Amino acid sequence: MLQPPTDSPRRPLSVMTSNTTASAQDKSGVAWSKGVTEESAWEDLILTLDGGGIRGYASLLILQRLMHEVAECEKRFEDEEGPVPGSERHKFDEDELLPCHYFDYMYGTSTGGLISVMLGRLRMTVPQCLELYRAVGNDLFGHRRNVLPLATKYHHRPLEKAVQRIVKEYCKYHGDSCDGKDWHPWKVDEIVKEEGGSTTSSTDMPQTERICQAICLTATHSGQIDEAYLLRTYDHRYDPDIAPVWVTPYNEGADKLRIWEVARATSAAPFFFKMLEADFGHPRGKIGFKDGGIRENNPSYAAYSEHASLKGDDHEPALLLSIGTGRPDTQKDGFASVWPGPFGQAPLMKKWSEKFAVFKNVLIKYTEGEDRHKMMRAIARGEHRWYKRLNVNQGLESMKLDSWEKGSWKNPKTGQISEVAGGKTLSRMEQVTNAYLDRGEINKAVTEYAPPKVMLKQIAERLVRHRRIREATKNDDLKRWQTHMGQWLTGSLKDEDSMVKKDAEQKDKDVKSDKVIVTGQSSSGGERRRSLPGSDSQVQKGGSEPRNPDSDGERR
Repeated sequence: MLQPPTDSPRRPLSVMTSNTTASAQDKSGVAWSKGVTEESAWEDLILTLDGGGIRGYASLLILQRLMHEVAECEKRFEDEEGPVPGSERHKFDEDELLPCHYFDYMYGTSTGGLISVMLGRLRMTVPQCLELYRAVGNDLFGHRRNVLPLATKYHHRPLEKAVQRIVKEYCKYHGDSCDGKDWHPWKVDEIVKEEGGSTTSSTDMPQTERICQAICLTATHSGQIDEAYLLRTYDHRYDPDIAPVWVTPYNEGADKLRIWEVARATSAAPFFFKMLEADFGHPRGKIGFKDGGIRENNPSYAAYSEHASLKGDDHEPALLLSIGTGRPDTQKDGFASVWPGPFGQAPLMKKWSEKFAVFKNVLIKYTEGEDRHKMMRAIARGEHRWYKRLNVNQGLESMKLDSWEKGSWKNPKTGQISEVAGGKTLSRMEQVTNAYLDRGEINKAVTEYAPPKVMLKQIAERLVRHRRIREATKNDDLKRWQTHMGQWLTGSLKDEDSMVKKDAEQKDKDVKSDKVIVTGQSSSGGERRRSLPGSDSQVQKGGSEPRNPDSDGERR
């Protein structure tokens, strides 16, 4: 079997499987966007987000445009085909759609990790993330430390406090009683209660299957210079009967860290923030975490390797969407330009210039993701099938990771333009990202099978087809669907955490109908809802009542 280049992790190039043959023959990507069946509807949809400091704002802007296309596609299907059989007609508002309803796994490095936590673990909308990203950016990069010898450039506590505030506000597990210190892995609270307060073991973590999982890449002192450490919301053990021999053996388990600790661990950029030290029962004792970018700034290969270790060699993901934070400056290739003036040709000056050029090239490699992208493109044999990459190709090359320049910025809520801290930086990212996403022609300088505008529509259609078929066949495994939609987050059946709204006409019908919701107490003490047959919240075939998966130890 063919192997990728020797300078990349060993794994076979993508093999053709029966469910991908048709789309593989179509280099336009159209067949892939439509190729979803009942058998393939629950195949994994994966999102990965590069690190890039404040430039992660551009990644969110790309996601915002994607959710716009998703909403448009949902509306088109509703108009052409009607609502999903057995469901109610919905009104799809792009600002209120939850990406966690369309993706199964979200991987992120550094600030990409912070975004994956907000979208995946906290199940937030993209506009909510954009608003908080602007606020956190000002808290972090708008308040630089005084110049002190050997001190980091910024204080780390504002990030810790900001993440705790975000968790407290958007926690769907504890509601108003949340203190902002939720665990990152799902279901740790039950383990802590059973172990009498112990939080130092990551073994035998209950699985929370089919809910969107968030994985943050960080770096530890492990002796692996190019292998990240994965902070997962789920417990993962490598099964040699499933995992191919070529997969990268990342760490196992789901480390018991708070959400704010995970955010600190993945984004503790050297020279910028102090590294996080945490004691969570690791055999080495207290562990130090640094920014995952020093290992794998682009988490796409880590996501692919992890997927193969879970599903096996012959199962490609339905989608692995990689989103970058801007292509690097290709002029900084490790070779110096000739300095102007009479001293430019001086041997000492030329020697110093070459060393400085190499240093700048090392910094570029620390924050770029194109090498991993090239590897993934080779593995997937192009981007016209399951692997996609969206990355602003021009305009962000010279923007620093901590850029935060005051200037004019248009508030998306009010439409008002005013001088604000970070305004120039935000406006610049919005301008170049929109220009990239609006491009309808292929850029020959960049290897791409289709322009970004076309890719977005194809990705959106694929995501919507998966969601609609999953809902249409939900009674095949109702609890799987309910878990995916966030209905078991509290341990007892609740309404979905969906932000999708019903049409006003449908709401009136619901009010006049004889559907009755009976509220009681589940065996775990939480609220339990039961509806009469015919209700949209009916939870089992024939109207039978669901079991609480946490009360009988059943895996999700």
